[in-house]
Amino acid sequence: MSSMKYLVYDIESVTDKKLLQRVLYPELEDPEAAYQQHLTELAEENREFVNPAFHQPISIAVMGLNEDFEILKIGLLGKEQRSPEAIVRHFWEMYNQAGPTLIDFNGRGFDIRLLELWAFRLGISIDPSFFTKFGPRYRFDESSHLDLHDFLTNYGAIRYRGGLDLFAKLIDKPGKMDTKGHMVQELYDQENFFQIDDYCLGDTMDTYFVFLRSLVMRGLIDLERENVLTEAAIQSMENKEEEEGFFKEYLKRMKLVSQPDDGR
Repeated sequence: MSSMKYLVYDIESVTDKKLLQRVLYPELEDPEAAYQQHLTELAEENREFVNPAFHQPISIAVMGLNEDFEILKIGLLGKEQRSPEAIVRHFWEMYNQAGPTLIDFNGRGFDIRLLELWAFRLGISIDPSFFTKFGPRYRFDESSHLDLHDFLTNYGAIRYRGGLDLFAKLIDKPGKMDTKGHMVQELYDQENFFQIDDYCLGDTMDTYFVFLRSLVMRGLIDLERENVLTEAAIQSMENKEEEEGFFKEYLKRMKLVSQPDDGR
């Protein structure tokens, strides 16, 4: 993918229960017991999200775009193996080879943070340009990393409730459907990996559509061009559904939200 200019991506992760037990509950022998105790403690503090330090990525969906914002390829990382190590290595391998501009939603707060932590954990070398002053870690230079959450909230000046789901639905895209982020751990424990991957791909597509509308807002493309790119994205999803079964529910929702409002 030498012509790839942008990399839109999303990550799904679950708790690394063994690491959680080793670090926070060494007195407990069972990682599951440590995990349940931690959930209880979080609930007592009116919290539910386990710190990203104890997360492991289980699905990374990516979308390569050319300089005209056209989709080159949609897929899931990890090659033949879908272990956390395999998908993280695949991500950094792709990044090091192509050096694309990263496009995500709250990637600075979670996704990149998790991928860096796992690069540290696995001893993966990242291209040195990643760590330069104006590289992807730098908050205000979008030439190497555009965090749409940062951009749309005016870098934290405005707080919106709803996250990616809000912005997707504002532009009549599916957003969150039957699967929600808090369900991923249970789906993983049940080995329902297809549903997790399908959910991850849907979030990546939502991110792409929000990215396109941000380009319209900034005057970099117009609505006509956005519509052309959207139709091409629908074709890409239909191909993916036919080949691998993904995007079936997403495409159904696309048709529903695109129907004209009758005012009722």
